[in-house]
Amino acid sequence: MFTGLVVSVIYMLLGNYGCKNVDNYSDSLIFRYNEDATLATLDPAFIKSQSEIWVAQQIYNGLIELDSALKPMPALAYRWEMSADGLVYKFFLRRNARFFNPIDTSSTLPVTSRDVAFSFGRIANPSTASPSAWIFSGKINADLQKAFQTEGDSVFVLRLLSPDPTILSLLGTVYCSILPQEYVIKTSDFGHHPVGTGPFYLKYWEEDVKLVMRKNPRYFEKVNGQSLPYLEAINVDFIKNKQTAFMQFVAGKYDFFNGVEGSFKDELLTRDGLLNSKYKGRFGMMKKPFLNTEYLGFWLGDSLNQQPNPLVNLHLRRALALGVDRMAMIRYLRNGLGSAGNHGFVPPVLLKETTNGLSYNPELARKELALAGYTDGKGLQELLLTTTSDYLDMAVFLKKSWADLGVNVKIDVQTGGMLRQMRNKGNLAIFRGSWIADVPDAENYLACFYSGNFSPNGPNYSHFSNPEFDNLYRQSFAAGGEKRYEIMHRADSILIQSAPVLVLYYDQSLRLYQNHVTGLSNDASNRLILKHVKKTTSR
Repeated sequence: MFTGLVVSVIYMLLGNYGCKNVDNYSDSLIFRYNEDATLATLDPAFIKSQSEIWVAQQIYNGLIELDSALKPMPALAYRWEMSADGLVYKFFLRRNARFFNPIDTSSTLPVTSRDVAFSFGRIANPSTASPSAWIFSGKINADLQKAFQTEGDSVFVLRLLSPDPTILSLLGTVYCSILPQEYVIKTSDFGHHPVGTGPFYLKYWEEDVKLVMRKNPRYFEKVNGQSLPYLEAINVDFIKNKQTAFMQFVAGKYDFFNGVEGSFKDELLTRDGLLNSKYKGRFGMMKKPFLNTEYLGFWLGDSLNQQPNPLVNLHLRRALALGVDRMAMIRYLRNGLGSAGNHGFVPPVLLKETTNGLSYNPELARKELALAGYTDGKGLQELLLTTTSDYLDMAVFLKKSWADLGVNVKIDVQTGGMLRQMRNKGNLAIFRGSWIADVPDAENYLACFYSGNFSPNGPNYSHFSNPEFDNLYRQSFAAGGEKRYEIMHRADSILIQSAPVLVLYYDQSLRLYQNHVTGLSNDASNRLILKHVKKTTSR
């Protein structure tokens, strides 16, 4: 990526454990955190994981950004207009935004309407095979030149086929970041050599070792006359063992730590999710309801790895769902973080009426298993549950729960990247997954089961197909107010009773941060926004 000399210099400056400065900047200007997941790409058209989103959010801007309440606000577009029928959006671009190219720092490439049309067209074009194609799927003319139009350099026009109440919020997601057309076309691997307008730019990246971002000196945002960001650099390490990374945070190596897992949850938290007394005052803790549904997905294709698929049997899927005590799971495996997934796939907070889910009922689970033709599990082949190592304790819990019904399960542990790859190809019978809301709207969850969004080009990884559900999903775009809530509740009810997924829990995010960190916030989508962060003292 860079010459060996540059790599050596960067390592000398940063050190394996983070030293006192980067290019002679004080440690108080460097923000350090660890990422235990592998980053596959930083190309917005192909980003899939939270770990990739967190880095990309520092490098790019969209036309719109979402505030702390996830409401749309101006970014590269300083204002916009919507037609009375909700079909045409006109965006007016700010003149002071520039793409920052770390290879050619003298370049001052402005953001134009052509870059916007190119960026959106790249996502929507079937030849790109972007997993974010669902954002525009069915909403725009297949002729992308009619959907994405320009009026001079500074006005971009989006034309929809029908009104979409979520479109502005979707344009505020990292997938809809604006890219420099000229640079992307010339670059063979944009995902590893990104260029954006964001508060930071990518300085160095050695996969699974270290990533460094530096302050964008031409970033356009200011607060009270002071240019953002306040930090000079962000250093990301890639220690795969989360317990090791946690201990490094406690020792003061990292400024920020996200989440908790079984290996150290009891060390950190009480059973009720409070900070253990030994850590009170040593660092800060932030907990917030998180629009993330953790689930198990069932593959519903007729065959699985060229063999008949038993999971096409609705009664079997319902039996598996009814056989899991989520309340016990939250208390003993999550130390009270989150709430039991006893409702729909859509988090209850996003609906006016709560969906009745498949709550723990072992007696009914045995009846469903018998209806499936597998009384007490007899005649049912061993099922394969694929997960990642950080959810192994949960997989063991599920295995024991189903064994009580007579269902035998084998646990298969994969890396996150391999699990996603196999899941997208339909090679996994039962897989652990999570869906983090891109926008705070139930439609964003229901989109995961619309038949037009089959993977690998959409988020319907189960390949669930139900005409009544699809019809309700389409109706939700045209409806408004209470009617829209009613439609989405009905769709969620159909979904959960059809059981293409087993909802485990609705998440709660947990962030730890050193006492010298200020300006770190959180929201319901667990975004990492670092442009406002300061470190008040050096270590």
